[in-house]
Amino acid sequence: MLLAGDAAHLFTPTGGFGLNTGIEDVANLAWKLAAVLQGWGGARLLATYETERRPIALRNTDVARDMGKAWHDIEVRPSIEQDTGDGAAERALAAQSSFVLKNHFVLPEERDFLGVVLGARYDTSPLTVADGAPPANEVETYTPSSVPGGRAPHLWLDAARAQGSSLFDRLGRYFTLLRFADAETARLERAAQLAGVPLDVVDVRHPQAHELYPRRLALVRPDQHVAWRGDELPRDTDALLAAVTGR
Repeated sequence: MLLAGDAAHLFTPTGGFGLNTGIEDVANLAWKLAAVLQGWGGARLLATYETERRPIALRNTDVARDMGKAWHDIEVRPSIEQDTGDGAAERALAAQSSFVLKNHFVLPEERDFLGVVLGARYDTSPLTVADGAPPANEVETYTPSSVPGGRAPHLWLDAARAQGSSLFDRLGRYFTLLRFADAETARLERAAQLAGVPLDVVDVRHPQAHELYPRRLALVRPDQHVAWRGDELPRDTDALLAAVTGR
């Protein structure tokens, strides 16, 4: 039995993290179920759902609980709902209360707990091939990084910034090998075909890409987390595919 969303974790309402965490649960679990049902997921793949998601759920619930403890009470008179001078004065007073001024919903977007919403990382997962030090575990802010384990950094590929302009729009349904410079990828493509692992190869040529993706290659999982990166393929591409698919 596999549990996701509110069936798996209990949140205080503060923060609004329950829905975000539940969606991430399903994004993590869905591709693994599909992989097993389609025959290319390994025997250990489904076990990584709990390995990867449980620490994130605990972190997110801890943040929500801390926010709840710091929640500020507010006392208002019934006149706050009246269209009178007294009601206007009561609303002005409430607007300056700590309940409003220190509420996370009024924080600037870049500090509105983006680390919780976007910063989930699976650095110690058996599906992740470590390469470099990950960014610090932040809860308010989010630092994009292509270090394996975290969400693939977003990048606009043209000035239109419309549907199809995002790097995420170019990712395949399952695994995607991003190629940011000339590099030999045929061996991994052949290995994936033989193993039945769905793999798309996407060329990205953009002047800002190197800032976010300093390696020539990055292998992105179906849930848009980076599984591996490098300047060239490893000698044993079968082993790489076995690792990232739980085999």
